[in-house]
Amino acid sequence: MTGNKINEIDKKEQFTKRASNKLPIIMAIVAIAAVMIFGAMLLFNDSNEQAIVSPFGEPTAKTRSYMGKVVSMTIVEPVISTTLAGIPLEQLEKNDIVYFEVENSDGLMVPLMAYITPTGRIFTGSSMCEPCQGRYFSLAGETLVCDTCRTTYTIESHEFISGSVTCGAYPPVYMEPVIDNKMVSIPLEDIFQWKTRVY
Repeated sequence: MTGNKINEIDKKEQFTKRASNKLPIIMAIVAIAAVMIFGAMLLFNDSNEQAIVSPFGEPTAKTRSYMGKVVSMTIVEPVISTTLAGIPLEQLEKNDIVYFEVENSDGLMVPLMAYITPTGRIFTGSSMCEPCQGRYFSLAGETLVCDTCRTTYTIESHEFISGSVTCGAYPPVYMEPVIDNKMVSIPLEDIFQWKTRVY
């Protein structure tokens, strides 16, 4: 009887020892799994951030959607100072995309536009599809479309999507805006330096 009891105690000790020996292994597996999940979350967040990276700076306006819409340009008169040419932010917010011209030092009118991307970034810059000489564009869904040749670009970064390959190689040129006192402006220096890249 005593021998049997000793054997039973030995067996119990073996099971409890085995269970306690497995505990560090289980904890290590849980820790590794947690590190892998955390790493995957970081990678996912990084890829999401990269997906909305835009050469047009940080969001400064309200987000919006152009899905199922075609928004044509509204022609506006710029406010010109000694160093800047701009438009009221409220006017841009109301119209989504606007067209204006500024005379350069050679007496030529430089075609310009400003529009708000779906993520709330503001594009300001040239308004010309240089090979076809089209000056007017529309916002359609997630694209910027030349009204003359129908070449389309991504709305957030001006990557060529479809249409004329020649025109697609020369998207409108970004000129970093100055946003101050409820005005969206382009430095005159940038406007005067702009030249068409196709001759």
